[in-house]
Amino acid sequence: MSPKAVAAIIDAVAEEWEIDRKAEITLEANPTSVEVDRFRGFRTAGVNRVSLGVQSLRPGPLAELGRRHTVEEAVTAVRIAQSIFDRSSFDLIYARPKQTLEDWEDELKEAIWMARGHLSLYQLTIEQGTRYFDLFNAGKLQMPNEDLAADFYELTQELTKAAGMPAYEISNHAVPGQESRHNMLYWRYGEYAGIGPGAHGRLLVNNQRHATATEKCPSTGSPRSMPRAMAWSPTTCSPGKNRVTNSWSWACA
Repeated sequence: MSPKAVAAIIDAVAEEWEIDRKAEITLEANPTSVEVDRFRGFRTAGVNRVSLGVQSLRPGPLAELGRRHTVEEAVTAVRIAQSIFDRSSFDLIYARPKQTLEDWEDELKEAIWMARGHLSLYQLTIEQGTRYFDLFNAGKLQMPNEDLAADFYELTQELTKAAGMPAYEISNHAVPGQESRHNMLYWRYGEYAGIGPGAHGRLLVNNQRHATATEKCPSTGSPRSMPRAMAWSPTTCSPGKNRVTNSWSWACA
């Protein structure tokens, strides 16, 4: 997604919604899509927070997870994001096949040192339709047992808390005040609208909550050019117009 496309989306939303000046607008991106000029363009367009899908700081696991970027590209992307945006985050996956607690402790400490206030740390799960699912079912992939998986989780909580970045929900950790607003909104069962392929929303209509989901891409654009999801907390602002008061988040293809 180009900065021009991001600006067009924000402008289109602003035609129907009054956007609070303090609204958090998050863009998700892969390290391979990061360029200094692109990120500066995103900031000019109105994005004020980025989240990068780093997944691992080790070359072997990156290849096994099917990631297209290198460790060096991931670190560079994180540093670029931090130099342009006041608020940023990146993701890591742990409890991977063959990973030891010692391996994860070293990697997580490195990530904490790199981070600027927020980390998303996900324990690996096997999902149907993935290469890992096929390998696991064929008996060619050994995952941590329940006890070891629990040890990974407890170690994660221990290290992040000691670093001043405690968990504020099951997989996200932040310095107090740096929490992702849209993550907080979901966990507090707030209202949000979902727009785009696969997006999910939950809104209050006539005092009743309604869940919405978009399965198909609108005819006006392809899945790659449309936002995967936006999330905001709407309240009535003026006749015929709502107000974006909380946050948006979407993925950058």
